[in-house]
Amino acid sequence: MIMKIMIAYPELKGKGSPMLTQNRQFQWMSIGSYIYPVVPAYAATLLNNGGHDVLWYDGIAEHFSYDHFLNTLETERPDLLVMESKTPVIKLHWSIVQDVKKISPDIQVVLMGDHVTAMPEESLDACPVDFILTGGDYDFSLKGLVDSLAGQGNMPSGIYYREGDAFKNSGPFSLQDNDLNTLPFIDRDLTKAHLYYEKWKKREPFRYTMAGRDCQWGKCTFCSWTTIYPNFRTRTVESLLDEVEMLVSRYGFKEIFDDSGNFPAGGWLEKFCHGM
Repeated sequence: MIMKIMIAYPELKGKGSPMLTQNRQFQWMSIGSYIYPVVPAYAATLLNNGGHDVLWYDGIAEHFSYDHFLNTLETERPDLLVMESKTPVIKLHWSIVQDVKKISPDIQVVLMGDHVTAMPEESLDACPVDFILTGGDYDFSLKGLVDSLAGQGNMPSGIYYREGDAFKNSGPFSLQDNDLNTLPFIDRDLTKAHLYYEKWKKREPFRYTMAGRDCQWGKCTFCSWTTIYPNFRTRTVESLLDEVEMLVSRYGFKEIFDDSGNFPAGGWLEKFCHGM
């Protein structure tokens, strides 16, 4: 079964521009900062490669109004709407879910992120969201959820959902079987990678990679990703080198930022440097 899936970051109104995507520590910025949401971009790529109709919508990075989001939703009528949230804006997302259901109760809504990982049933109780993804591997989890909805497999671990008036779940999330080396290279056209950048970038074109999830240290109290990536995992050196070569030779990118929480060290780093 082919599904239409919309991965969306609607406009959020607050004390500036919300720094939500790929952010380990949420902030309202006086000047917008748009960091590439690498893991959701992997999710979009996986689903698109699987034959699904995927719509990437970032109203924050593209400065689209909230009404534009609702109008797009009305026009597109996706089967599944996926949104990432964090603690300072979770109530805004609850309100968005309410508005989505007013447009069409048939649109199934997914929330993901560190806040809902810590308190999944809170959002099920606060709004008519259909599914909560816990853990940080949104790509593997979302593909597994879509496959299960299409009757092509069991629901992956870490999913909270409704069954009548009851809240159910598929057990604690587990990342250990998610091999990062099986992921395809991100489709940067589908996910509009040109919209995203770091303020300190020196050269254009500029793009992101992500060698590991997420950090070898994993103990910083200010970082919200220690809960969604409890163990450090990396891609192989060869995988990242192949991606860098593709980005440079095919697209001519002149600056690449790897947004792992901690770039892999030790023998991995030595091998990478020799490979470069």
